[in-house]
Amino acid sequence: MKNSIAILGLALLIALPVSAATPLTGKIIALDAGHGNGETGAVGVCNGVEVIEADVNLAVRAELKSLIVSGEGAVHEVEQLSSRHDRVADAENAGSDVLVSIHHNGSTNTSADYTQSFVTQKNDKILAGYIHPAIVSALDLQDKGIKNDGYGMTVYGSLPGVLTESYFITNTEAACDFLDYQNGATNTRVQKEAQAMYDGLVAYFSANTGGSGNGKGRNR
Repeated sequence: MKNSIAILGLALLIALPVSAATPLTGKIIALDAGHGNGETGAVGVCNGVEVIEADVNLAVRAELKSLIVSGEGAVHEVEQLSSRHDRVADAENAGSDVLVSIHHNGSTNTSADYTQSFVTQKNDKILAGYIHPAIVSALDLQDKGIKNDGYGMTVYGSLPGVLTESYFITNTEAACDFLDYQNGATNTRVQKEAQAMYDGLVAYFSANTGGSGNGKGRNR
């Protein structure tokens, strides 16, 4: 009888699902929603309705956070401080492994639309090399590449980071697409962008042992 109980217990133990680690397990991804804190960023218009970049940035961050958490990763939502330097410090102080600063471009030309990303350090370019192409593929817009010019968030600190300008929110089609998203539409730019960023992060952590969170791998 005892042997039968032991065998049954072992069978149940083997049958229980084991939570497998993912490339994001144990990683902390800092997500910065650009602008905010009274700063609108670029402003688009769809049929007379204004679309604020800061709102789009927050929407993408929320979608991306949900994907990361589902993928066993942790998210640090960077506080929308007035200083970009302080935002980076906030991400670093949280022990983040990487930083993604989410932005959307603006122009007086309402037909302008393309994808571009910005980096400063060598380790930024490695991270961007996974995230930027994924965004380009998902949105199918003109690829203006990864620009290395010390722009924005990545100029501060040594945390691997990328500042994305996935598309122009001042583009009329893009502005209307965001309103559709707010009204419950699926497969919009917000969702495509978030999924692309997630896929890029998974690919990055699959190929690299782990960013620079908690002081690991820092490289200027």
